Amino acid sequence: MKKKTEEIKNEVTYSHEALERIENNRKGFLADYRKNNNLKIIISVLCILVIVVACIVLPYVMPEDMKKLSTGITLGLFVIALAGTLSASMLTRKAMDKKMKIYFSDYYKAVNDFVIEGEGFENVALQDPGKITLEEFNEAQVYVNVIEAGSRGLTTFEYNKIPMRVVDCAGNVKGEKRMMPVFVGKCVSSAAKYAESDLILIYLKGNEKALPPTNVEGLEKVVDDEKMWIAANNKNWEKVITKDILALINEFTMNELLVDLAISLHDGKAFIMMGYDDPLMVLPLQNQFDSKPVEAFKEDFRKAVKLLEALN
Repeated sequence: MKKKTEEIKNEVTYSHEALERIENNRKGFLADYRKNNNLKIIISVLCILVIVVACIVLPYVMPEDMKKLSTGITLGLFVIALAGTLSASMLTRKAMDKKMKIYFSDYYKAVNDFVIEGEGFENVALQDPGKITLEEFNEAQVYVNVIEAGSRGLTTFEYNKIPMRVVDCAGNVKGEKRMMPVFVGKCVSSAAKYAESDLILIYLKGNEKALPPTNVEGLEKVVDDEKMWIAANNKNWEKVITKDILALINEFTMNELLVDLAISLHDGKAFIMMGYDDPLMVLPLQNQFDSKPVEAFKEDFRKAVKLLEALN
């Protein structure tokens, strides 16, 4: 009776059908993942047994008049076992890659159904393959010397008729020994009424995991306090970043999940780059899906689209 009570106590309920769907998809993908690993183990063991038989057992059990052929037979069985192992590995990997792609797509569809819903949202579409180019990442002009950009889950949508998009992305620069990240998180972007080429860069300071913008050379910090700094060479920046805009920016709160946030404006475009920690950015697999990070992102996302609307 105690065990049953504990099971009921530990049962997790989700506030939205889309969140429950993420957990169900995780369970299905994890089962496929484990089956795939078990299959690879079984094939590997069988191939090892074939090699053992070919190299150790076969020479002792073959008739005397056939022992001259034992070397050729042993080599043949070894090649067959090796080819079988490699072929099985390729086939299982391809099958798993296909299932992983479906799992990722289903995950972002479910997240979109939960996050991008309600009044004002229309024409939500998860793109395939859901990636942005290095050039598109660098278009934000927040970081310099980025030579590698990864992305997934690119989604286009409209908010109050304004076209916008959101994507998970990461940017890396070349370090002394390996690639080093300058950003990991989500980027929400749209057109903006600020059409000048002079960059306006705003940064909300975060915790020890924060990765501040690096494209600051030549920019004047016109505001620098405990919460944020604003860098711009445009003398009329205050006509763009008005008190109303600042009020919307100040609605964001940095925490353990949202580690920092950068906003860039130039050439009629606006980018909000929200740096997030692993609980949101790593897709669930081994452990039960925790919906709290996605629920927190929904609140940040609503603030971001409201800010983009005001800048538009």
